[in-house]
Amino acid sequence: MTLLRGLLLSLVILGASCETKCSEPTPPPPVTWTECGGMIGDHPCNFSFKDQEGNDWDLYAHRGSVIVLDFSSMWCGYCKVAAADVQPIMDVYGSRGFIWVTVLIEDSSGNSVSVNEAKRWANEYGITSAPVLAADDSIIDFSAEDGFPVGGWPTMAVINREMIISQGITGWNKQQMVEWIESELSG
Repeated sequence: MTLLRGLLLSLVILGASCETKCSEPTPPPPVTWTECGGMIGDHPCNFSFKDQEGNDWDLYAHRGSVIVLDFSSMWCGYCKVAAADVQPIMDVYGSRGFIWVTVLIEDSSGNSVSVNEAKRWANEYGITSAPVLAADDSIIDFSAEDGFPVGGWPTMAVINREMIISQGITGWNKQQMVEWIESELSG
């Protein structure tokens, strides 16, 4: 009986120490590349914007996840269609190291997006487990040397776990996007 109590006490102590030490997220490995761009095969250039809750969201902090960057504008009809699919896709793949990031570039008047507008977008489309960023056009670079070549709405970029752009599309094709997400998560 004493041996059993000792074993149970050890398990309780081990569990308690794991609650405080094991649950802390592991920071992503340091960036080892010096060049970035917006083309397939490039490491994307880092960026940081406020999310719909007013928190800073930094791309490189999520290295190791499969990421979809959805560059959208609030006035775009196809962006709204895609937005309605964000939470259902997150519900299926979010637990597997996947993040959908809506990067709202323009509000309904073509101006930069505020945190309140990003929050309204998230609420309107039921996005509860994915960041919606209040962004601006500083992230766009048509040459793709220092940013993303967003030439239409929405523009999507898939980033693999090694933080390399693996796929991209202008417009919305749910079936194609799901295939790319599944491929990256399986690889």
